[in-house]
Amino acid sequence: MYRMIHQGKREDLARLVSDAALTPEDFHGIAGDLGLSPVEARKIGYVGALKAERNEQIETRSNGKETTNTARAGDFIVTNLTPQREPVRDRDSQLNRYVIAADKFADLYQSTGESNEHGTVYKAKGVVSAIALPGGFDIAAPWGERQTSANGYLVCNGGEVYGVSRDAFEATYGVVER
Repeated sequence: MYRMIHQGKREDLARLVSDAALTPEDFHGIAGDLGLSPVEARKIGYVGALKAERNEQIETRSNGKETTNTARAGDFIVTNLTPQREPVRDRDSQLNRYVIAADKFADLYQSTGESNEHGTVYKAKGVVSAIALPGGFDIAAPWGERQTSANGYLVCNGGEVYGVSRDAFEATYGVVER
């Protein structure tokens, strides 16, 4: 079960907290609780992806540690790239990297035929739903670790719900106009 923790007098700075992985139903419930309509967004940036050759701990950073995940052999270690194919870095110059399970990667990304020092360059295939969370989040991520950010977006991507820091989201996603 999730909860919104209000910080100060501003309703829009409520922080989302959940000790269990969120579901798409939770995502829509949170939007309703906050009086928000989710927006559809498409990844406008690219990713560089390398296959993990062995188990490797990957720390996702975006102006501080956001989460940790273990890449298993065959999983993809992904580095967010801008639309100009430059790596996304936080204020401490840390790369914004994360893990995508081997069995999900092909459903999410297609190769551009290019490569760089971060691996093969891919473009996202689909559209996600997103809710802005100016008060941030502290949630159980679908991969079983904590995911935190002082501000960001809650993203529903198929059956998975996870957070993305505001800086990473705004550098790599664009709202789909209907």
